[in-house]
Amino acid sequence: MEKGHRPPSPFGQHLRRWRERRGLSQLLLAAEAGTTPRHVSFLETGRSRPGRELVLRLAASLDVPLRERNALLHAAGLAPEFPALALTAEAMRPIADVVDRVLRGHDPYPAWVYTRGLRALAANRAGEALFPGLRAMAPEAIVDLWFAPGPFRETVENWQDVAWAGVHSLRREAQRSSDPATLALLRRAEAHAQRTLPEGPASTDLPVVCPRFRIGGRVVRTVSTVLRFDTAVEVTASELRVELMFPGDAASDAFFRELAS
Repeated sequence: MEKGHRPPSPFGQHLRRWRERRGLSQLLLAAEAGTTPRHVSFLETGRSRPGRELVLRLAASLDVPLRERNALLHAAGLAPEFPALALTAEAMRPIADVVDRVLRGHDPYPAWVYTRGLRALAANRAGEALFPGLRAMAPEAIVDLWFAPGPFRETVENWQDVAWAGVHSLRREAQRSSDPATLALLRRAEAHAQRTLPEGPASTDLPVVCPRFRIGGRVVRTVSTVLRFDTAVEVTASELRVELMFPGDAASDAFFRELAS
């Protein structure tokens, strides 16, 4: 090693990547985290080593997900801060109970539970009836189902709008999490949709973009929302996402009730 040459700092590399991903200067990050630009610079180059409190302040300022905050701590030679438990663990029972109640209570309308990387964990009866086998599908297969040409895509009347919204959602999630699996799913969706994907949604009669299906000669209008545990301090809970689909009109309400009967 040449005299005066300093090896790259794992923590510094992580910190710089997150700072650049969030579009912050060292000055702005320092102001947010209560330190100085000089100290941020020294951290990124490896000239300074951070303590636990500073790592957590920097991560919070950069809105780093909990799993990646643990990775930042590890890169700094520190123990993780946030536990990562199985959803079946005893400590997670209140979370699992809430998810189960939401799923059961949402019938006869569809609902699904996803986690990081679009992995489907569960569905209620209506969700399974609308898309049989979805919860057992690999993330890549779910992307193929939604974006690749085929029978399913042909049932979505406003597919271009839905594809635009889906790619936008995957892009936002990949940007937020820096998860390689999510980024790979985004690239897969873009590859399917690139030739027909519009720059933005077409005119719509709703303030949100949601699928409009044509099933058995009937038009089924939907409105969807997502439930998250935004105050989570545990990794698994922070990555859960419960998608709830509602009927968009009376005819669609009747369709879902008939499907569940």
